[in-house]
Amino acid sequence: MNQSVTHRQIVLLVLLLSITGTLIQPHAQAIFYAEQHAYLSYVPVVLVMMASLWLISRVQQRFPNQDLFESLVQRFPFLGRVMGFLYILFFFFVFARDIRLSGDYVSITLLENTPISIIAVSLVVMGIFIVRGGLGSLIGMAELYVTLFLLISMIIPFMLIQQVNMDNLMPYFHVDVAGVGKGSWYIFSFYGEMIALPFVIKGSDFRFKSVLGGMIISALLMMLILVETITAIGVPIASRLVYPSYELARQLQISDFLDRFDLALAAATMPTMITKIAFDLYFVCWGLKRMIPKVSGKMMTGPVALVGFVCAFWFFRNAIQLNRFTREWTWIAIVFEALFPIVLFLFLRPRKKDNKESTQQRSGDQSKKEKHEQGHESSDSEKDGEKRRQDSHGGELQPS
Repeated sequence: MNQSVTHRQIVLLVLLLSITGTLIQPHAQAIFYAEQHAYLSYVPVVLVMMASLWLISRVQQRFPNQDLFESLVQRFPFLGRVMGFLYILFFFFVFARDIRLSGDYVSITLLENTPISIIAVSLVVMGIFIVRGGLGSLIGMAELYVTLFLLISMIIPFMLIQQVNMDNLMPYFHVDVAGVGKGSWYIFSFYGEMIALPFVIKGSDFRFKSVLGGMIISALLMMLILVETITAIGVPIASRLVYPSYELARQLQISDFLDRFDLALAAATMPTMITKIAFDLYFVCWGLKRMIPKVSGKMMTGPVALVGFVCAFWFFRNAIQLNRFTREWTWIAIVFEALFPIVLFLFLRPRKKDNKESTQQRSGDQSKKEKHEQGHESSDSEKDGEKRRQDSHGGELQPS
């Protein structure tokens, strides 16, 4: 059964899915093509995702008591399962990619002498324990660590004042539109992973206003981080880094006694990355449970996580190959994040029989309610009449 999700929790889940992977990898590629105006690359991406999620929210309104997996299977038993399995495969690949991406990031920034396989196993095991707690555990982790990430991101600009050079943004108004478009292409596949939310949240809880608020906050935050990266590091260097966000953190210094403040920031953001990996695993297991009712989603977490760990090293030999694959991956991601929502909006509608039954059920409930109110009024009138009779009868027995 789907857990109820509040407005604040949806906003935090949108931030979790849109920020975590985007912060690590595609910013360097966006800066390489869009140069000093790389922050504008988020504008087309946000507009496309706004349209996609608005369509999905309209679909969810047609099935208020079901998530998107349930509505697909109920409306189209065969084709719905085919599309559901496609989304499961898509996010299984995202799960394997996030394991390798996070493992490489930790290996380079925090644990240089630890084998990456040990790091990846540790991430997967922590993700398994989070998923076994259900969606509530994921929401709790997001409420804690995404909020912490937001607070850190708001403090960092004040700590970078001495390193900022506004000349790195010049020329301010000479925008390379083609370069901005290429930057948007690299960012889109990571930022659009919020499309997973309607598959695990029932229609009555999936509100477009909440999703829109999360998208605006995440886009403004990522644009701020890109501007900080360009002004503090410069376009020539930032465009050739594998992890420009980590290099930005290395620019931070608190007085002369605390160097390597980047380690504290990396350690603070690691739980957010682990929560994102856990969400990918939860999506795959939840989808398998919806597609195959006899399958236990909790029992599938271990085997699915093990296969994802193996595929993480099978699909990508090193971090460079993972970085270069982003260009081709967008061709696949755009199908699931932009085209399929249009298909769902056009074809996923309740059956006419279901509409009639729901209408009859609503009319029956209304008539029962009216009868109950009439019965309640009649009982009240009978009680008042009986009380008046008792009062009159009692008045005759009173002594003079």
